[in-house]
Amino acid sequence: MKILSICGSPRKGNSEAILNRLKQELEKKGIENEIILLRNKNIQRCNGCVEYCNKNLDCHHDDDMAEIREKMIDADGYIFAMPNYFAMPPGLFKDFIDKCSILYTTETDLTSKRAIVISVGTDLENIKENVRNISENFCSILKIKVIAKGAFVSRSELKGNDNDIFENGLNQDIEQQLKNMAEELAESLKKD
Repeated sequence: MKILSICGSPRKGNSEAILNRLKQELEKKGIENEIILLRNKNIQRCNGCVEYCNKNLDCHHDDDMAEIREKMIDADGYIFAMPNYFAMPPGLFKDFIDKCSILYTTETDLTSKRAIVISVGTDLENIKENVRNISENFCSILKIKVIAKGAFVSRSELKGNDNDIFENGLNQDIEQQLKNMAEELAESLKKD
């Protein structure tokens, strides 16, 4: 089994730390997990050229999204993690979402795929709204089944501590929640 984790944070910090912890949990279960840091990828903004992508069933941009889409097709499941910006993902993750429209246009079958959606930020209600938006909009349109969701409170300023999400005392049971998510994902994949 193979999981593709997508980190939608423009900086090293909480989202990446969570994905690294989940990777450890999944590897204990014998599940391969690749983490893609969108901030290190060349992803051009979608410029709405539907005349091209609908006709050619491809994107005209020569960027890293073609490779990411192939990895998405090959993976059994996904973990999407991002910070919360005004109850939405940051622009970097939104660019990723927009460029996944090729998967929709080509009617790529993702119905067997499973996902975890995680967001971090300083306002719990806005974080939960971000998770709901990604789960119900992006994942449901691509017919990816979301089997676990996480909303974790963080601090904006990490002051160089990339592990702050686990040490700030704002999420008393984060370790157990992540273990549970990894278990849910593993069990869901075994059933299919």
